[in-house]
Amino acid sequence: MSKSGGKEGWGILSYLLLLLVAVAIFSFVLRLQAGFLGIVLGGLAVGLAIYWFKALNRSLASSAWDDFLLEIQHDGDVVNLTAQVPGPESSVKVELFGRKLVLKGGMGFRRTVKLPFEAILRELRYVNGTLNAKLVRRTEAPTAS
Repeated sequence: MSKSGGKEGWGILSYLLLLLVAVAIFSFVLRLQAGFLGIVLGGLAVGLAIYWFKALNRSLASSAWDDFLLEIQHDGDVVNLTAQVPGPESSVKVELFGRKLVLKGGMGFRRTVKLPFEAILRELRYVNGTLNAKLVRRTEAPTAS
């Protein structure tokens, strides 16, 4: 399963914010020039900036959609997938792109699942927030020459 979204942009933004905080702390320490008090206040500010940076990265790394259950059973050429997908039923969609299965649902839900092989969707059922899909291995049709 892969997580997509603008997280690369958030990583760059958080590094830029950390750099901005470091420059502000450095200028603050230079202005104080009060010796020990400036060093203590600067150290506290650096510690708070590091804590804030780690908390921001932790919150960006997790997704609220990871709490929705997903079960994949692979048996030969058949894959059975059971997943919790928020509704309503009219907004639930399944898309296949090669070996990737994209589940979409209500409230902006989107989850990408990597399959063990390229597949074709044979059955799809959605009942009470649970999506059941049966996929079979895609076989190449012989081409006429």
